[in-house]
Amino acid sequence: MRTTDMARRRRTAVALAAGALALSFGLESAGTATAAPTPTPAADVVAAAAKPRFQMPFACNTHWRLDTYDSGHNPALDIVVKGNTGSSGKAVYPGYKGKVARTFWDRGAGNVIVVNHGGGWYTAYYHLKDKHDKYVQKGDSVTAKTRIGRIGATGSNGGGWAHLHYEQRYKTSGVPTEANRQPVHFNGKKYTGTGNTWKDVTSKNC
Repeated sequence: MRTTDMARRRRTAVALAAGALALSFGLESAGTATAAPTPTPAADVVAAAAKPRFQMPFACNTHWRLDTYDSGHNPALDIVVKGNTGSSGKAVYPGYKGKVARTFWDRGAGNVIVVNHGGGWYTAYYHLKDKHDKYVQKGDSVTAKTRIGRIGATGSNGGGWAHLHYEQRYKTSGVPTEANRQPVHFNGKKYTGTGNTWKDVTSKNC
């Protein structure tokens, strides 16, 4: 093979390699490099990463039973004292710092409090025993261990038995509703799924 042919083929190979390299780095015709677009993480991944480390809304080292019930109730939880030996009047806490977003009376849910924990995350507490604004009011700052209410059975959906209906909600703008409920986590562990019961969960709100 002549030297000129070898040189021509070498130049062609180099040009092809350079072209492939340019494509892999997103080079433009002007020869300047542009970073490849960064994939946008899925909304649920972002939400999970930013979720506060919620603790149970009760005193440290107390024991509780959690139920999700049917698909219409899950991912909300109904919570009673372990063994359901008497939950009425037990103190309820936010389980994480935040600011009270709403307190109100609802015909079905009874006395309700909603707390904003930042980053789009909220918690909601239904069927509270005392008037919704007895302990806290809209705009109040709370810590994980600020008493916001007591377990009760208020509202027509309370069923006549004292328990806490509890929800964790996520929405990027505005106060979320039941439509924005998310699977519940306490101390980093998930409690969700239709028809599930956890008979003895210890509060680590310490």
